[in-house]
Amino acid sequence: MKKHFSYSAAIFDLDGTVLDSLGVWRHVDERFFGARGVAIPEDYVRAIAGMSFSETAIYTVSACGLQETPEAVMAEWMALAADEYAHDVDLVPGARDYLRALKRGGVKLAAATANRLALVRPTLERCGILELFDAILTTGDIGDRNKSDGALFRLAADKLNVPPEACVVFEDALEGIRGARAAGMGAWAVESVACAHALDDVAALANGVAKDFVALARRLPAPDGPRRCVIFTARCEGDPARAYVPRPGDFVLCADNGWHIARDMGVAPDIVIGDFDSAEAPAAGAVERFPVEKDDTDTMLCLKRGLSMGFGDFLIVGGFGGRLDHTLANLQSLNYAACRYAHAELADGRRWAAVLKGGEAIKIPRRPGVLSVFSLGDACRGVTVRGAKYEADDITLTNAFPLGACNAVAGSEATISVREGTLLIITEEP
Repeated sequence: MKKHFSYSAAIFDLDGTVLDSLGVWRHVDERFFGARGVAIPEDYVRAIAGMSFSETAIYTVSACGLQETPEAVMAEWMALAADEYAHDVDLVPGARDYLRALKRGGVKLAAATANRLALVRPTLERCGILELFDAILTTGDIGDRNKSDGALFRLAADKLNVPPEACVVFEDALEGIRGARAAGMGAWAVESVACAHALDDVAALANGVAKDFVALARRLPAPDGPRRCVIFTARCEGDPARAYVPRPGDFVLCADNGWHIARDMGVAPDIVIGDFDSAEAPAAGAVERFPVEKDDTDTMLCLKRGLSMGFGDFLIVGGFGGRLDHTLANLQSLNYAACRYAHAELADGRRWAAVLKGGEAIKIPRRPGVLSVFSLGDACRGVTVRGAKYEADDITLTNAFPLGACNAVAGSEATISVREGTLLIITEEP
C-alpha cells in the first residue's frame, strides 16, 4: 500500500543512501591494504558499517595490526578518496528529484553522515543538492561516535528546530536505522551493500525498505508542492504576457522592481527579493532585502532562492535589453542553473534563451525570426541541429567563431542536442 509523507523534516545519510559512493571506498581499501601487502579482511565492510570515520580508523589499526596512528590512516583515506568525491561520485537513482520534491513540499532537510564534510561537500555541490540541506552534520559533531545511539539524529532535529517525532531518517545501514529508532524518529532504509548482510533485521526495524529513491517515491510520495518557479526581472522589453503563460501552482519570485511587471499582469508574487536601489519595495507581502553591495544580481538571488526551495524548472521573465552587462549576467544565470541540473529559460515575449549541457537535447517550436546556438565554454562537441534551415550533424562549435548564428526553424520544430560542452540557444522574433 502506498504511504504518504507525514513528517516535517527528513534526515539523510549520505554514503550509500544519497551518494553512490561505496565503490570509492572499495577502491580506497584496495589501494590502502594493497600498499601494505595485506588482504582486505573478509568481514571488513560488515564490521565497519555504521562506524564513525575515526572509529573505523581505530578499528582498522587494531584489527589489522597496523603501525600507523588512526590520524595518519584517516589522512591517507582522505587523500585517496578526495579526487573521486570531487569529480566522479554521483547520486543514487532518483535522489535529486526526491530531495527537491520534499523541499518544494515544505519539508526541512538535513544530512547526517559518518564521513568528513571536506569530502562530501564538493560532491553535494557538483550534484546540485548542497543548497537543499538546511543543516549538514557529521559524526564529528558528536565526538566521532557512531550513529546507533541516535545522538546525531537528535542534534539534526535540534538544528532544524523540529521535534524528533516529526522527523524521518533515510539510511542504508542497520546501525543508522537503530539510531533513528533510538531518537524516536521514523526510519526508511535504502538498500546498499552496507545493509545486505542484515536486510531482514533492517526490514523488521524500519518503516520500509526501498531499492532506491525512484522506488521510494512510489512507496512514500513527497507532499504536493509547486512544480515551476517563475522569476520576474526588473526589465522586460517585450510583452510579458507572451513570455509568461501561467500554470497552476506556479511559485512566483520577483527580482527587485520586477514586482511592478507582475502586478501589472495581475500576478501576485510569493516573495519579492532585491536591494531596491532603483525602486521601492512593495508595501505588502513577503520581502527579502539585500545590501546594494553584494556578489549576486537580484535575478541570481531569486534563482538561488528557488534552487534552495527545491525547484528544478525555472522561467525567468524579461532579462534581455537595457544594460549589456545585465543581459550577459542573466544568460550566465541560465548556465548556473544548468550546472545544478536545473532547467531555466529566459523569455521576454520576443526573445528566448536556454542552456544545454552535454548529453541533453531540446525541441524548439517554429516561430518567426532567428535561431542561434553558441558555445559558452571553449568548445561544444557533437552539436546536432535538425529541422532548421541550416542543419548540422555532430559538429564542434567554439566560442571564438559564431558559426551557429542566424539560423531559423524550417519545419514545425527544430531539435538541438549536444554531446559535450555547454550550449547557449537563443531565438529572437522580428
